[in-house]
Amino acid sequence: MAVDFFQEKCQIRNIREKRFGICDEEDTNVKTPAYIETRDESKWIAIVKNETENAIHFTAVDNCVVITRPDGNMENRCDAILRCGDHIVFVELKDQQKDWITHAVDEQLQNTIDHFKENHNIQAYKYRRAFVCNRKHPNFKTSYKDKMNTFYKKNGIRLNLMQEIVFDK
Repeated sequence: MAVDFFQEKCQIRNIREKRFGICDEEDTNVKTPAYIETRDESKWIAIVKNETENAIHFTAVDNCVVITRPDGNMENRCDAILRCGDHIVFVELKDQQKDWITHAVDEQLQNTIDHFKENHNIQAYKYRRAFVCNRKHPNFKTSYKDKMNTFYKKNGIRLNLMQEIVFDK
């Protein structure tokens, strides 16, 4: 089944703020998608710095773009995608103390990237990155160099474990 990552209902286009956050509420009953926030920094899980001031396009993926498994259950997905010119960034948001990297990378990001590649031309983007942003670990100190290298070899996408996403080219 085709998956459209560019559905209008999941998009916020032409964000030109120099700095904004990506948020995702801890909603157990009503699942809501990630969203951008420009004022209330206390809600920010990821921090986006748009040093180019070019238009950034935001796509809410989890709880907006429907991706199902063959059995009909919902597939694991990352929270959002950012696009700006020839840049694409897959974003997973976390607010956890422990046991979050493997699920975020191997299931949420990987599944989203696999479905994106099946349905869209990822080669159209010169700069391809993936971020796992954790509010509780904004500057991750442990090296995951092997995981990052394996992820890059498999996907051709640079993996980052940090809260800040910078657009500077």
